[in-house]
Amino acid sequence: MATPSMWAKNDEPSDTIKAINNPQNVKIIRNKNKTEVTVDIPTENGSGSFNRYHYEVCNIPNSNEPTEKLFDENEDLMFKLSLFKSSKINDKSRAGVVSKKPWKTKRYVTGMKYITWGWNFNYDSKAGIKNSFEVSVIDLIGVDWQTSRYTTLGIGIGFGFNRVLANDNSVFSCENDYLSVVEAPEDVEVEFARLDSWRIQIPLMYTQRLYKNFAIGLAGIVNFNVNSTATNRYNANHTRYTESIGGLNQRLLTADIMTTVGFTNFIGIYAKWSPIKSMEHQYGPSFRNFSIGINVNF
Repeated sequence: MATPSMWAKNDEPSDTIKAINNPQNVKIIRNKNKTEVTVDIPTENGSGSFNRYHYEVCNIPNSNEPTEKLFDENEDLMFKLSLFKSSKINDKSRAGVVSKKPWKTKRYVTGMKYITWGWNFNYDSKAGIKNSFEVSVIDLIGVDWQTSRYTTLGIGIGFGFNRVLANDNSVFSCENDYLSVVEAPEDVEVEFARLDSWRIQIPLMYTQRLYKNFAIGLAGIVNFNVNSTATNRYNANHTRYTESIGGLNQRLLTADIMTTVGFTNFIGIYAKWSPIKSMEHQYGPSFRNFSIGINVNF
């Protein structure tokens, strides 16, 4: 043993010391840059069983740390390895089963997610109303919970802007708290007539990765409609006029359902449905709409 021991000492840090009482069946193997030492140690209960101590050291560039591990029972089942603390570990080791650690839910603070731009398609009681666009940052700031390697749940707060237009040569008019669309006089040239709405949005988001970063996303969105303004701009008698109508009776709360397909944290295509009318019929145009557009960073 003297010569192999000297070989092992050259690869081993000088401060590594292991004292073994009553060693038996000492085996030292050196193979290229690795030295292995195996020692059988009789148990103290006199049952004739052994514990096996295994030590190996490798001369690897940029790493001089030795590794120390217990002998794998699958190599020699005649030894009882009482150094294991749990019999369950023994059972799994004998069966060759490698247990995976359970996934631990991870929480993240998020920002600037679900940035959308899309085109509205209005329907149902849309007399005098044309389609237009919407833009929003649905998750300006929020919290995500990654419940598995593929599934993420989240909640946040953001804002959105929605615009609809009146038909050509038409303007918005408000009388007795009722907003309507009326045709402009023949001598009036209408530049635009639009209805703009701002809202605070609280989304509940679900993202499921299907393959690598390709995923689907679902979101239920609660809207707090904070402001709606109708604006007309037209020319008459060589003079430009701009009218703004505020204080409209829009609903305080509405809701949207949105789905997205694309690449997480990058870009996707979304479709959104708004089943609740933004105004009741006694206060103005009571149309519904759905929209299709681009969703960034979902």
